[in-house]
Amino acid sequence: MEVVPDSRTSTAEQMASKSNFFPAVGIANEQYGKMGPYEVSTDAVLGECGGLGGIVIDILQSINILDNTIQCTNNLPYGNGFPITTSVYYPSNIASIPGKLPVVNFVGGILSNEGNYAQMLKLWASHGFVVVVSSDFINSMPEMHILGAFKASKMNKDTQSPLYGKVDMSKMIIAGHSAGGGASLLTSSIPESAMKLIDPDLKVVGSLPIEPGPAAVSFTVKAPTLILTGRFDIVVMPWYTKLHQSHLINQSPAWAATATTATHFSPTMEISKNEFAGISVAWLKYTGYNDTDAKAYFVGPNYKLKNDSQFLQGIHPYRVVRNQVADNLQ
Repeated sequence: MEVVPDSRTSTAEQMASKSNFFPAVGIANEQYGKMGPYEVSTDAVLGECGGLGGIVIDILQSINILDNTIQCTNNLPYGNGFPITTSVYYPSNIASIPGKLPVVNFVGGILSNEGNYAQMLKLWASHGFVVVVSSDFINSMPEMHILGAFKASKMNKDTQSPLYGKVDMSKMIIAGHSAGGGASLLTSSIPESAMKLIDPDLKVVGSLPIEPGPAAVSFTVKAPTLILTGRFDIVVMPWYTKLHQSHLINQSPAWAATATTATHFSPTMEISKNEFAGISVAWLKYTGYNDTDAKAYFVGPNYKLKNDSQFLQGIHPYRVVRNQVADNLQ
């Protein structure tokens, strides 16, 4: 297992970045957009991005669409490894942390590599989560989230696993970006009885679709959901998400927010440039731990998300909104 250094000390990586994108701002990023109290370990083997996928990344970096901190695993089309892969990130001292930890089940975008999201996944794990990431580089349907759930369950039951007995399968947040964000909406629509066939303790307590792909429907979603979009996303434009996804969730509490400066590639950026970093941690802490400070971003008449300068507000058509079910929460 690799121990991942705290990103607060990774000044070399920060200096290597030459991206000209806007820094992350707002109250959630100020509070949560930084590494948490735990160092992070992972079974992912991260390195340079090779293969055909690596060529694409080089091109995107050359025109400053991606920053230079992005990494990859050696899986097709970024290397010669098997295209289907799953890895886990978790606090290095998990054995000494009291109780079990909630699990984040994450899937990335189409043609992405799981390593592309390593910085965001490390951030989440550093705040006290087991984070499972899966990919087949298509990532558009629930099968990768199902694979991730199987991996979390298996590691929780394996006496040789560092996660043995430490994964709280009753507190799973389904998350994803782009195609994986769409898949998170689909996975969050699967009946609880079906999910329990993976593990009898499994319960989905939240969904976090980030710039979700257009293949998904949302009116069947059964879990509390935070949909995040980017104002400058020209791949999955926020108008589509508003029209076909965020406004159709009515069975469960739902919120939608559009980051003022985010592009489609913001979730792969170093944390200081990832507009979704802070609010994603707040959402995970709220749904996974019912954390009081995090809950204040989503619940109550003056919920903080509605006043966060990172997200469009006021009369803008993509302003922060929540549905009636969320309005009624206390």
